[in-house]
Amino acid sequence: MMKNICVIDDDKIYQIIIKKIIFKAGNFEKVHCYENGYTALEDLKDLAIPFPHLILLDINMPGMDGWEFLSNLKKYRPNLGRETTIYMVTSSIAFSDRDKALALPEISGFISKPLTVGKLREIGGKL
Repeated sequence: MMKNICVIDDDKIYQIIIKKIIFKAGNFEKVHCYENGYTALEDLKDLAIPFPHLILLDINMPGMDGWEFLSNLKKYRPNLGRETTIYMVTSSIAFSDRDKALALPEISGFISKPLTVGKLREIGGKL
């Protein structure tokens, strides 16, 4: 079964790179990219829109960071942890970010950029 993936990251170059990685991984059919948490939240809070199997979420974004996005999305999707798999994919090397991410039940993992094809295949294989 092919799966849908959502990438929320403000870095346009990273979005180009991650789309190539997703294509090479070969286990995702549809890719939705968002440059900020606001736009992603508008789409993902809509219960009529099919929810992605996997969300790759950046922490450090202008306006609404990854933590704020996650907190807001949980208001609309209280069963978030059962609806999708979420990985924080970030350039942050702060142990506090890693610890915070891994303490949240909705977060399945914390990945430091860059995400590799092999790691994405591994994640996709578990979905």
